Amino acid sequence: MSVRVTAGCALSLAAALAVWAGPASANTLTPNCVDAKEFNCTMADLRGKDFNNVKAPEANFEAARLDGATFRNADLRQANFQVAIAPQIDLSGANLENAPAFATYMKDANLAGANLKGVNFTRAILAGANLKGANLEGAILVGTRLGGATWTDGRVCAAESIGECK
Repeated sequence: MSVRVTAGCALSLAAALAVWAGPASANTLTPNCVDAKEFNCTMADLRGKDFNNVKAPEANFEAARLDGATFRNADLRQANFQVAIAPQIDLSGANLENAPAFATYMKDANLAGANLKGVNFTRAILAGANLKGANLEGAILVGTRLGGATWTDGRVCAAESIGECK
């Protein structure tokens, strides 16, 4: 397995967090995003939603709230997760090949057995995530926080793990 480590742009969660700082409310930007063929869910509030087995390659979840949403065994090739806020998201067994996930907040996410080949996790937070059995070939982990994550081989990453599991 090779994990590509390259310089990336320094994105921040600040903009997304500013939008989502308030209480949960109806999504006014893309209210029917999951009904649309294109899955254009930019800034959508999809907390706790069930997308198991969905086929949504190239879907757009940029800056969306996905806390606790489930995408088990979903086809999300090249889906955009940039600056999404997705603690405890379940992407186990999902195919996210070549998905952009810059600065995504996926603390305590379940990525067990997921295909993460070529995913760009630059400056993402995967602390406490379960990556056991995941395919990270060609994934970009520059500045990615991995403290407490369960690595692909089952070992737990040290608290100071950034960009690689120590």
